Amino acid sequence: MSVQVAPGRVKLRSCGNAFPGEHISNDVLLEHLEQLCDRKTARQARIIARRLGIEGRYVSRRLDSALSEPQETAPALSARAIRQALSSCPADTELGYLISHTASPHTLLPSSAAWIAEELELHAPYMELRQACTGFASALQIAVPMLHHNPHMQPVCIVGTEVGSVFFDIDNAFIDTPQLINYVQMGDAAAAVVLDRDDGSDEQIISHCFSGHIGLQKSPGFELCGGGSAQPVCEHKLPYFLHRADSVREAGPQLFFKGIEAVTGLGFSLDEFDFILPHQANGHIDALLSEYLQLPRERIVNDACRWGNLGSAAIWASLNGLILSGKLKRGQRVLVLGAEATKYMYGGFIYQH
Repeated sequence: MSVQVAPGRVKLRSCGNAFPGEHISNDVLLEHLEQLCDRKTARQARIIARRLGIEGRYVSRRLDSALSEPQETAPALSARAIRQALSSCPADTELGYLISHTASPHTLLPSSAAWIAEELELHAPYMELRQACTGFASALQIAVPMLHHNPHMQPVCIVGTEVGSVFFDIDNAFIDTPQLINYVQMGDAAAAVVLDRDDGSDEQIISHCFSGHIGLQKSPGFELCGGGSAQPVCEHKLPYFLHRADSVREAGPQLFFKGIEAVTGLGFSLDEFDFILPHQANGHIDALLSEYLQLPRERIVNDACRWGNLGSAAIWASLNGLILSGKLKRGQRVLVLGAEATKYMYGGFIYQH
């Protein structure tokens, strides 16, 4: 198993979450589906939603029209999350670098990071990773060494953002079962963290950041089709997410197991962690992982039931939610396990509060 572990530790200065519009329940989501499609399609979507255990989400698009531009753009949503994170930092905090990651880019070029910097009037350099649910892990592979090796480095901001709801046509000519899964599973959000150099304490520390994959010779379980150089023409008027649910169901659990192997290979046992924060794939993730790992369900974080699968934003949003909930006590540890079905990547880190 080839796993990359970033050298060093970083201080988590602050987090920030941003959600577009109002929280939307399944009833509202499916009501619009019935109006624009038909009752049969809405009934099928309700069955899928029940199986996925997702009760609501936020979306950046309008639901009363088949196609919609975002009501709040990805850069604006990202900037809002970053500003919230910075509001908990000293007033004179200046960012040294911005790293963004997303599977629903604002434009193909320039990167979303460029537009986020524009929103923030940020003069620091920036980069973007075109990655979804393990974008956070790849971003840490860059940020941790950056902060670890440069004693003069200013804080680094990482932001994960998704506005994937706009890549959907609420029309029966577009919708099939995989698209209905996307419709009831995915949510929009942005979540940001501000990281600083290790201060030598054991409080608010991110460490043991790891990344790996098992995707060779596997077709993508989840991909954004159309608009790239491989397929510049979009066959459905717009780029669209293709979801191979059976493949994801088969290979997905292996990604969590590989993450656990990576952590136990570093000398840790699951008993050392007060909470486990897995990628928020569906609303039953706590029950499923509890059964897999033979651990109490209350130790597994589950926000997907209320937010849906937030893709790039999922891990940072849930970590911020856990910190703000008051459940996490000083000195307690969280094992973060990311899993991405695009080409079956995994990654994670240890957080000590």
